[in-house]
Amino acid sequence: MGNTGERIIIIDDEKRMCDSLYALLTGDGYEVETFQRSPEAAEAIRTRKVDLVISDIKMPGMDGIELLRRVKEVDDGIPVILMTGYGSLDTAIQAVGAGAYDYLLKPVEFSYLELAVNRALEKRRADIARLQLLEELRLSNMILKRRMDDLNALYEAGKSIGSTANLHELLRQIVVLASTVTEAQVGSIMLLDEAGEYLTIEAAIGLDEDIVAATRLSIGSSIAGWVAREGEPLIVRDVEADPRFRRINKERYGAASLLCCPLRIKNKVIGVINLANKAGGETFNDNDLRLLTTFASQAAVAVDDANQFERNRRRLIEFEILNELSGELTEIQSMHDFCQLLVTKLTRVFPIDCALWFNWEPGRKTLVAAAASGGPDLRPERRSEVTLGPLELDEDILADIPRLSAAVAADIRAHQALPAPETAFLALPVKRRGELAHIFYFAAAGKKPYSADDISIARLVVSQAALLFEREQSLLNMTRLLTMGNMISEISHDLRKPLTSIKGSLQVLAMKHPEIAAQSELLNAAEEEVHRMNELVRELVDFSNPNKYQTEKIDLRRIVARAAELVGPDLRKKNIAYSARFAEADWDVIVNKNQILEAFLNLLINAIDAIPGPGQIRVEGLLETPPHRKEPYLTVRVADSGCGIKKENLSRIFERYYTTKDTGTGLGLSVVERIISAHNGTLAVQSEEGRGATFSLYFPYHN
Repeated sequence: MGNTGERIIIIDDEKRMCDSLYALLTGDGYEVETFQRSPEAAEAIRTRKVDLVISDIKMPGMDGIELLRRVKEVDDGIPVILMTGYGSLDTAIQAVGAGAYDYLLKPVEFSYLELAVNRALEKRRADIARLQLLEELRLSNMILKRRMDDLNALYEAGKSIGSTANLHELLRQIVVLASTVTEAQVGSIMLLDEAGEYLTIEAAIGLDEDIVAATRLSIGSSIAGWVAREGEPLIVRDVEADPRFRRINKERYGAASLLCCPLRIKNKVIGVINLANKAGGETFNDNDLRLLTTFASQAAVAVDDANQFERNRRRLIEFEILNELSGELTEIQSMHDFCQLLVTKLTRVFPIDCALWFNWEPGRKTLVAAAASGGPDLRPERRSEVTLGPLELDEDILADIPRLSAAVAADIRAHQALPAPETAFLALPVKRRGELAHIFYFAAAGKKPYSADDISIARLVVSQAALLFEREQSLLNMTRLLTMGNMISEISHDLRKPLTSIKGSLQVLAMKHPEIAAQSELLNAAEEEVHRMNELVRELVDFSNPNKYQTEKIDLRRIVARAAELVGPDLRKKNIAYSARFAEADWDVIVNKNQILEAFLNLLINAIDAIPGPGQIRVEGLLETPPHRKEPYLTVRVADSGCGIKKENLSRIFERYYTTKDTGTGLGLSVVERIISAHNGTLAVQSEEGRGATFSLYFPYHN
């Protein structure tokens, strides 16, 4: 029986022959169409599906041999059976030579014809099956070749991204290679910030630089944010038909088909790869997504390795910087040079365009700029122009660098003399003996925020550098003190001899002329000045050659009273009113009595010198918690109604050798600061020019 669906065309100029063959073959289940004219049959063969042609050789207009050639032009695989009533050897040879499948003589035996038809169609079926198999094999080979090409591309991509440790260059290579293996024309790689809250574009192709710089996607928003949150690759075949993403991504990519795949390390998403605009306007398919997923796993490992390499490189640079600082700080003489050195070292790790070194004044709660790099003009006469505050800088905010940085940056933005920070800025506290002493601020224009690694390195470098610088300055001061001590030890003997002689002469004069001594203010003043000169020599010697403290338990009020008693003549002479008031408390302290007495004497003498005429000095004792401390301290305030301290001098009054007086050593207040610090206390000052000054001395309270 025939195979339903196989089509046979019969051409014979005798209608009875056509009808007979039609009846025979349709009875066998074939689809049969008959023609009595060859041109019509040729057109049908050209335009329709045909599996077998049976034709008489002798046909008007176009014989069977010519029709055979026409069939072979259409499809060489269609078998043709030729029939003739005028058989000859030449005709048979001509038919076979033209490609006829069989050659039958009329009258045709129908049984033999059926056999010939069956064999011809079996061959047709076999040929079609063979062609289908060859086509399937060709397609399989194409797919295999494509897979091999993909694997080769992945292999080469893996080698390429594994050959560089520079993170920026690596990310650029990843985008280029991912686009290559998927035939994408637009692509980007986005990384999560350290807090895992948002994505930023770190490398891209086919995107405007403005888009790259401005893009900052929260987790869950847009395609990339969705993939970063879910951790699953995504193919969007038509973004305009997807209500989740079409409004967000149309402007950015301008393409209907998109791919996005997470970069994952140890079940943690560190970023995503985005691809769009497949070459030729085609739509991304599942194979593209599989390729990108495979590539992303390699890329994630490479990114993680590059990050680890960068962390190790930074750690090495950190050690190098610290080692270099330990040697170079010995040559630094000024705070400006120190600030410049810090910036020079830190710019090897991250960008810095502007840096400021502030001194902290706890009494006024202000920051006063002491040095700058790449910022404003900070010559000494202009430093008072760069003051920030008042600022509430308690221990909580000092421990939270982002909060501290934001607080300082807010004040800097409001200061016309300072460059306004953008997104990259940092303020680091520098402490001395546990108390805030300085703030080091720096910023970079047009850059991304400083990372946690940046903050960690900067904190370590700045704190260690400040400690080393302070030690170097201390060593320098000690050298100066030793030099001064040697000098004083050489001249003190010679200096005290004439002082002793003068003092003795004054005493003899008073004994010989008691009536003059009783009434002469000049004689009394001379004796007092000789005494003061002796005390000054002793102060210089003690300061340059500090000895160990011998402490005892004593009522602090007694020491203050003794200091007031010693300066009593000066108070009366300048008509200065003195008052002292102490709150109810246990005022016993364990101190070196002479050193604490010297501290109060210095403060009272400075207060007397600061009052040009009649005025007042008030001493107040109370329990109070000093700035940046948590427990109450015994507090003694010494306030005067004198000329006050200029704003630009406040940050320097405790420096050794610094003085604003026409005469003086500049040691008085530095001695006070040294003595109070040695007793585990702290010292603060509040003053305005023309409105007096208040010094607060804090002593540990043992209740």
